[in-house]
Amino acid sequence: MKMIGENDRGNCFDLMRHFAALLVLYSHQFALHGSVEPVYPFWDSYGFVAVAIFFSISGYFMPASFKRSGNFVEFSKRRLRRLLPAMVVCSFLMTYVLGAVYTSGSKWDYVTSHVAWVTFLKYSLFLGQAIPGVFANYIYPNAMNGSLWTLPIECVCYIAIGVALSFSQSWKVVLALFVGAVLGTALLVHTGTGFAFYGVPLNYLCMFGICFSGGALLSVTKETWYPNRWMLLTFGVACMFIMPSALEYSVLGTFGIAIVVAIIGESFSEKLINGKFDISYGIYIYAFPIQQIVINKITHRFWLGMAISVVLALVAGYLSYHFVEKPFLRKGRKTQSSSNIAVVGLPQPD
Repeated sequence: MKMIGENDRGNCFDLMRHFAALLVLYSHQFALHGSVEPVYPFWDSYGFVAVAIFFSISGYFMPASFKRSGNFVEFSKRRLRRLLPAMVVCSFLMTYVLGAVYTSGSKWDYVTSHVAWVTFLKYSLFLGQAIPGVFANYIYPNAMNGSLWTLPIECVCYIAIGVALSFSQSWKVVLALFVGAVLGTALLVHTGTGFAFYGVPLNYLCMFGICFSGGALLSVTKETWYPNRWMLLTFGVACMFIMPSALEYSVLGTFGIAIVVAIIGESFSEKLINGKFDISYGIYIYAFPIQQIVINKITHRFWLGMAISVVLALVAGYLSYHFVEKPFLRKGRKTQSSSNIAVVGLPQPD
């Protein structure tokens, strides 16, 4: 089966990423404003829907990314280059800038403290924690960056599919991951049990794992479903909108999101964003603290505050992409290209 690569342009996945990032911002605006977030029927907030979109897109490109990487080590390096540099910079700003601004004690004592260093390391490794004093008196108190909890889950998904594809790149291996995520989600939702390890809640790992592995499965089987994609789209939409309870939606509804994302992404093309830039990750990791400050320090007006937050998040996303993410990704491509000189036929990087 042909696997889809992100360099196979003529799609609208980049646009969908940015839509999902802004949908997270929209959903969080309610909670940070002291209101109830809009809820998708029988499931959760629209922020959860946006995260499901992210996981579906990410999973869709992973089989081809692994094939171009050639092995698990190179695949892991590429995933880390995509996530870690921007997260380290964001962690520094949250810990040493916001932390220093909001600390009630000596700023010098804080920035030179062991606590600040450990906090910085934890944020850099996707294990965020509240910093004493930061946003303590806000409407939504003590929440530094509520978006980051999904990143450990994403890393585990990368590890899982990387390990699986190291043994075989057959669609059957991807199907096994998908079935495991479905069974795990059904069991955990039905029993109401679950636990977390290293900031990874098992129930969310399985549920978003359906989107991730479902996207990967759709990628490696595209030649089979693409000719009948509009019929498959009808099934995906039905899964999204007519599920009678949380159990069915958590299993079938999440897969429906992956189906809709894959078909829309492959069926339409846009040239405004496609292949030119991707500031969605920067928007995602900076929007939450920006919204906290705008709502509590600039304006309490809902729509004006959201408009200001959108503009500032776009600027933060652009700066993160242009000065942090893009240089590291370019460096990784150069390193891989140098290796290709010595190893003829090694798959090209993203």
